[in-house]
Amino acid sequence: MKNKILALGVIAALSMAMVACGSSSNDTKVIEATTNDAAEATTAVDSGYVFSYEGTEIPVDADVAPIIEVLGEPNSYFESPSCAADGIGKLYTYSDFEIQTYPDGDVDRVLYVLLRTDNVATAEGIDLSSSKEDIVSAYGEPSSEATGAMTYEKNDVSLVFIFDDESLISIEYDSAMNK
Repeated sequence: MKNKILALGVIAALSMAMVACGSSSNDTKVIEATTNDAAEATTAVDSGYVFSYEGTEIPVDADVAPIIEVLGEPNSYFESPSCAADGIGKLYTYSDFEIQTYPDGDVDRVLYVLLRTDNVATAEGIDLSSSKEDIVSAYGEPSSEATGAMTYEKNDVSLVFIFDDESLISIEYDSAMNK
């Protein structure tokens, strides 16, 4: 029992640290909007890579309010001081992805979208079961590559594929604010 409590404490601490200052890479998923408000939010942001979930687009730097309205209640929610801007950053966790925000005046904007499972994929069909070769086939050569990460840049959006050895462990859509 003590081990379970300790493990949960460590996971919670790591989650809070990641929310406070973002993760090492940023993946923002775009969900296509099904309401006028959400549609307006996505067209207001001319982004590069966009994640789409069940017909709703979630572009980075978009107002998150109409997106959350369409997605519904997250599985969990967390707030902490933002490292991207003055104010409070918010983390909305859903079953297959999470959305981190940054404050911009009275508006909370999407800082990144992180794909958490292979139940979701990029528009080009890349999910967590994909290989490096699959990614290069879909996107071409990366804009930059570092140990454990392949990054693609389009406009002010980074699409980052994070690896643990040869296994793809996360996909992030990142705002330029997350750098």
